[in-house]
Amino acid sequence: MDLVRLSLVNQLALRLSSDGRARQSYLAQDRSSGRIFTLPRALALALRRVQAAERGDAEARKRVGSEELRDVSGLLGQIRAARGQDRLTRRRFNPVFASFPLIDLGPLQPRMQPLARALVGPGFLVFMAALLGAALLLGIRSDWAIFSAYRNMFSLEAIATFGLVAPVLKIFHEAGHALTATRYGVRLRKGGLYLIGLYPMPYVDCTEADVSARRRHRIAISLAGILVDVTVGLIAFVLWYLVAGSYWQVLIGHVFVFSTLNSVLFNANPLTRLDGYYVMTDLLRRRNLATRASATLADLRLWAMTTGLAGSRPREPRHWGLVAYSVGSFLYRLKILYVIGFALLPRYLGLGIVVMAWGAVAMFVAPLMQDEIPRVHLDDAARRRRRWMRAGLAGGLVVALGFVPLPYHLRLDVAADVEGHYQLTTQSAGFLQALAPGGPISGGTRLAALENPALRDRAEVLDANLAGARAAYESVRGDHPAKAAMAARQVMSLSDQVAVSAREIAGLTLTAPADGVFVPSRLDRAGAFLPSGTALGAFLPVAGGAVLSGPFPERYVDKFQQGPVAAELRIAGEYLTLDPSAAALRTIIGVDRASGTRIYQLTIPADLTPASLAGRPGALRLTFAAEPLVCHIKFLIQGLAARFREAQMADRSGI
Repeated sequence: MDLVRLSLVNQLALRLSSDGRARQSYLAQDRSSGRIFTLPRALALALRRVQAAERGDAEARKRVGSEELRDVSGLLGQIRAARGQDRLTRRRFNPVFASFPLIDLGPLQPRMQPLARALVGPGFLVFMAALLGAALLLGIRSDWAIFSAYRNMFSLEAIATFGLVAPVLKIFHEAGHALTATRYGVRLRKGGLYLIGLYPMPYVDCTEADVSARRRHRIAISLAGILVDVTVGLIAFVLWYLVAGSYWQVLIGHVFVFSTLNSVLFNANPLTRLDGYYVMTDLLRRRNLATRASATLADLRLWAMTTGLAGSRPREPRHWGLVAYSVGSFLYRLKILYVIGFALLPRYLGLGIVVMAWGAVAMFVAPLMQDEIPRVHLDDAARRRRRWMRAGLAGGLVVALGFVPLPYHLRLDVAADVEGHYQLTTQSAGFLQALAPGGPISGGTRLAALENPALRDRAEVLDANLAGARAAYESVRGDHPAKAAMAARQVMSLSDQVAVSAREIAGLTLTAPADGVFVPSRLDRAGAFLPSGTALGAFLPVAGGAVLSGPFPERYVDKFQQGPVAAELRIAGEYLTLDPSAAALRTIIGVDRASGTRIYQLTIPADLTPASLAGRPGALRLTFAAEPLVCHIKFLIQGLAARFREAQMADRSGI
């Protein structure tokens, strides 16, 4: 048959997916626009025959049927229409999610080949292993002091560092993708900037890998950015110890925190559509997983909102798996937004609102704009049913907020009440000579020994003075009653001083009052001078009931004064119900620097032996009286506002 000349067909690159499964994917890429189309097997075979015929293959020309030619012509018509739409449609600037191509990286790849061959390979992994070994050695020797940088991760300095350093680190991240793609022969397209919520981030277009790279090479390209982030984090880890005591240590600590958290929470996490997601989809051989999951969830939501008139519900386990992935991804992003936002809101109210708004745009709005899921056209009946369903849900929400009561729950970290009940302190000041090791102790065992030469010298002087006073009393007792009375009073006074001195000397040695467990404190080396009242550790008896304590947040004080209704202790995998009426609060003078709130301590007895609590912290769950949901929201807002005000007061007073 005569074949109509189809010039556009030669501008399509047709490739078979290298997933290696029985259900294979056929991909066609428009070399002009870079768009990738997934084709059915029959259409892909037809396109292949037409391309061969266009190249002059007479046998292929004979095998092309009219139906196949019609299907290929339809595909080419869609591609022409897409090109025309791209030319005619002037996209408006979108500050939520916009990309700005700046440079064509393809012509630069031949120059990048030597560097790609040098860096992408076993040598880089050996370098990472050496960094990891150095980091482990430094961390063990310093008791992992670098992790103190996480405590200041929400400070203004750390946030400013993130804003300035993140784009720079992203350049290294994207360079890892680009070099790995170059190493495996994948053509790079454009490089430029993404504008996400008005915040610029570099990017490299490696989409050619979808049609030209083998599966393991695509995985390597996706992993390259994660490995670069980890490498940057390890380098910062080592440098942090080399510049100790300088401002650079603070800056490098922030870089370490950002690199590690960015890799763990975002880049390497398959629930966010970044590198870890693409690694997972290639490992599972499930491309476009997020888009299909979003579409499946949208169909289920539409089916539920129209009570079956539109949309569809999953009927196979794999479809329910897509729904679970979409819901899990949404909840994870919501959790990250909640943690970051509510860590900032109590101290930096305006900044916290800005960060939460930007995070919501980056994690929820931008992915929706990338998916481009087509809208479903509903008939009148489906639209009416959806409107009624939405009105019903809104009304139900209003009713729930105003009339559905829920109890307040508070989780506290608790341990043995050392400061109030089990603390062992020095009775007399002295130089530390010996301290018992931690562990089980029998009653009467010496726990600590101190030495104070001044006390012993004073005791000797008092003993000598007492002996002289007694001799003077005996010499005048029968002859001079007035002198005898004065001498007797002096003997009594010196006897009292000798008794006090004896108690002070006895206080230099501390013994276990009963069988129990001794947990020593970290003190200076032997020979250090310890004032009276210095904590030596905790002594936990093996008999009697235990008393637990833990920090209590100030905003729950009013709830506590009304009385908790239930208390449950979880310790070592076991649950124990406690008496909530036995709980008590004590106020500790001071302000928590992190939150700006006053410090309270909760104590509660438990049907446990104190010794059983040694090295076993627990979690206490307090339940307070139920109130409507609107009261919970009001309580949350009031708590945030109060913490913000108190944090500002603490900052101004320099506490």
